[in-house]
Parts: sequence; C-alpha cells; structure tokens
Amino acid sequence: MPITRRQFIKRSATAVSVGLVLPGIWTKEARGQQVALNSTRRFVVVQFAGGNDGLNTVVPYTDARYYTLRPTLGLKETDLKTEQGVSTIISNEFGFHPAMSEIKSLYDANKVAIVLGAGYQDSTLSHFLAMDIWHTADTSGLASRGWLGKYADLALVGESNLSAVGIGGLELPKTFQANKVVIPNIINLGLYNFLADPNYPGDYANQINAFNRAASRSFPSDTFMGAINSTAFESVMSAQRVQQSINGYRSSVNYPQTNPLAVGMKIAAQVMATIPEARLLYVRLDGFDNHSGQIAARDGQLNKLDGPHATLLKLFSEAVKLFYDDLAEHNLADDTVIMQWSEFGRRPGENASFGTDHGTAAPMHIIGNAVRGGLYGQQPSLAATELDPAGNLKYKVDFREVYATILDKWLGVDSKAVLGASYPNVGFLG
Repeated sequence: MPITRRQFIKRSATAVSVGLVLPGIWTKEARGQQVALNSTRRFVVVQFAGGNDGLNTVVPYTDARYYTLRPTLGLKETDLKTEQGVSTIISNEFGFHPAMSEIKSLYDANKVAIVLGAGYQDSTLSHFLAMDIWHTADTSGLASRGWLGKYADLALVGESNLSAVGIGGLELPKTFQANKVVIPNIINLGLYNFLADPNYPGDYANQINAFNRAASRSFPSDTFMGAINSTAFESVMSAQRVQQSINGYRSSVNYPQTNPLAVGMKIAAQVMATIPEARLLYVRLDGFDNHSGQIAARDGQLNKLDGPHATLLKLFSEAVKLFYDDLAEHNLADDTVIMQWSEFGRRPGENASFGTDHGTAAPMHIIGNAVRGGLYGQQPSLAATELDPAGNLKYKVDFREVYATILDKWLGVDSKAVLGASYPNVGFLG
C-alpha cells in the first residue's frame, strides 16, 4: 500500500547505504580555480594500514648492519627466492620479500617504481597523526581536507559523483575529504544501494519512489536542506547506476575471496570497467602493526619466510597482479597508475618479541604501464651515527614529492595548487 510522508521519513530517511559525507562548505557555490581533466587516466591508491616494515619489504641484503640489527628477522640473499626457486633480487643491493613474486614479475617488466626512503621531517610515531599527515599532505596534522580531496575540489566539481570512489572501508578515507564535492564510499556492492524497510519487502518500488519525490523537492542551493536533498538524490541515483552497471562486468580473472585486498581490487575493477568516469579509487589493507610475532613460530621453530608480514605482502602482491591482469583484459592498463603507501615504516632493529616497533621512512610502490620502473630516491643509512635520536631511519624523499609527481605528470593539475608548495619531480612518470 502507499506510504505516507511521515512513514517514509521514519522508514527510509536514514536507509540509504551510500557512505557519503557532505562537503565542508555546503552553504557556498563551487568556485575558484578549475582544471581540465584527462578523461582516460585513472589513479588507484592502496594503503597499508598499521605501518609497513619497509626493510623486510625491499630488503637491503648486502648491508651488514641490516643483519646486525635483525639477527632473527633479517632476510639473507639465499632467502630471496620464491618457493619455486625464482629469485626476487632486483639489484646488487635490494630484493623483494620472497612473498612478492607477482610484484617482482611486474618489476621485471619495468612496470614498478620503488621510491626508497619516503617520509617527512620530524616523523610522528602515532598511527592517527601519521595517517592524517599522509592523507592531507600537511605535516601539522591539522588539515581537514585530503590531498585528493583538494584535487577533487579543483577538477571534479560538476563531474559525476562516481568520479572518485572509496572502497571497502567503513568510512571514507580522509585522503578524499573535500569541500566542494561529495565522494561515495562503497563498503561492499551488496550494501551500496537504497536499503528499504525489510519488514515490507514487496514495497521497495513505492519506498524508493517516495524517497525520490522527497529528495527532488526544490530548495535554494545555498541552504542546508538544498545540500541535503541534492546530495541524497544524486547518491541514490549513483548507487542504482552502480548496481545496474556492474551487471555488465565480465572477466576471466578470478579474485580469491580469502584475500581481502583482492576483494576490494575486484570492486575497483568492476567500477572502472563499467563506469568510464571513475578516475580515482582507494583501497585499504589492514594488519601491518607487527609489534610481535612478525614471523611464524611453530613447535618452537621460527620461520622468517612465513608469518603475518609475509602473508600481508603476499595478499598485496597477488591482488595487484590480478587487478593489473583485469585492467589489461579491459584495455585499461595503459591508463591506470597504482600508488601504495603506509603511515610509517618500522624501527631498523627487531624487538624481543620477534617484531618491529613504530619507525619512520619506508619504500612506496608506484605501479602501471605508464610508470618508469626502477629504484628512485635513496635508501636511508642503517649506520648508528646516521639514525635519528630515537634510533630510526632518516627519510630521503619527502612523500609529497611522490604526490607532486603524480599530480603534475599524471592527474594534470599544478601540484602547488594542491600541496601548497612546489616539490621536485621524482622521475617515475614521463
């Protein structure tokens, strides 16, 4: 039966599972600098949440100090090979963790750039503050907008609200917090829809029609109700479009459901393959805060090639290669760049619990056909005299140099307008 306006408000006003946040300046019209978009280029961010151990990801296997600092965790040259015996060494100084065989194959094809020693001055060891700094590109930790949110305010105003999408997290990553645009967050595709009252399963059409009528009412655009109505209406329309579009997704790539990052990357691939304007996507992998038991221990025996950190690196390596293959199948590989980051690295020395504590600088991975593969930046010295007063690595590349290179060379916007200052080009993009 038809529902009344009061019933609609009670049942459905909060039942739109679209993961959105209203822009910070909802009372103002979008204004200021706008930039022209390259409509084909895509950018995907992968976050390692918890602080990744960079020294056991890109291993300095020729550095004697590495083994002094990590007598148990340190991976020797003979360890740097897959279970099939394939070497993961990438230079006369560095090798990938043996769990990263798929990333190694992409590296060998010149599709992976490693930026060594990425960090910033006076690095904090707090997860929350460090994440805020990387999300916003502001080392004060006080900024409210994300660096890609600032980019969105320059480039995505008036564009489809599916131009940028957060995937998998319970809330939109701060990287995407913007003032002038609303960016949706897809927890999973099943929830990304208008959720009607489950007590009336046969009344879905009536409920969504009532919602659309209410949300499409005319209010002045510079009022709170105008912003609420417009955002809600557009978000539900976008959610329904996603549901319709992904029905057309076909791929020979099989993403394992046991790999949480692969699940998120599959959603990213589905969105990118079926919604042409989807340009910015964000996926997160948790679990890198390995203070203890970083390696496997079974029956009193330690295995430094196995354990939580190795598992996480394998999840990343596998998921990225599957995603890359999917992009290639859909003719999107040439137009997509992937960037991996973590809020900090780990201390150079292992602790007594066979783990590593909060550190500073760590490598970043930049992946894609457009990337100039190889090693960039400089590995921080492990010499005791070269560590900071807390015994941590001194960064060699400001992480904002990586952001600036991507903004200038890939996303097509003056990086100074986003970052507030000019930073050198790292060189991994043409």
